[in-house]
Amino acid sequence: MVALLVLATFVGFIAWDVLLHRDKYRFRVASPASNVAKPAGAPVVAGVTLPEGLSYHPGHTWALDAGNGRVRVGLDEFAASLLGGIQKLDVPQRGRWFRQGEKGWTVHTERGEATMLAPAEGEIVAVNEKAVADPAAVARDPYGAGWLLEISSPDIQVSFRNLLTGAFARRWMEESVAELRQAISPGALATALDGGTISPQVGSELPPEKWREVTRLFFRA
Repeated sequence: MVALLVLATFVGFIAWDVLLHRDKYRFRVASPASNVAKPAGAPVVAGVTLPEGLSYHPGHTWALDAGNGRVRVGLDEFAASLLGGIQKLDVPQRGRWFRQGEKGWTVHTERGEATMLAPAEGEIVAVNEKAVADPAAVARDPYGAGWLLEISSPDIQVSFRNLLTGAFARRWMEESVAELRQAISPGALATALDGGTISPQVGSELPPEKWREVTRLFFRA
């Protein structure tokens, strides 16, 4: 009986503490800026997944309006495939400012390194440290877990006005794939597409000199 009274008293104290300090027991969630949902809907255009909720730079990087003046950026599936096995990512530190179309980050692969251009202008306010630590995530999920940076942009609309969306983005990707077909050898073409979708690592199938040629061509570096 005494044990039951002690237990009841203990439970009562806990309940009273919860009522008085609700914030202490509330589950913590990630901040909205670091928990942007992956764009819904991902049609395949000429074998390449091209989410409609994103805007695309001609250098095969993308931008997403993450709200509150922030823009999340990364590279598209075409770029991830063309790069091949990604071994390391060199991304700028927080606080750096870059203009749209200038050097954004460098990707190191077994074939060499490639520079990719920033799709929007602004100050870097977040880096996807998980992707930096695990570069393979960029190839596995370039539009989701493989995002790279978030920037604070003073005028988002100006940056997005210079990017490709909708029918323009689809046409651009069709032309990119067609141009890639012409640029790589017939032997590589046989494995460039697999079941109607682009191979995860087209770049790994190219000789180093050809890889450097096509990455410079498509990344506009």
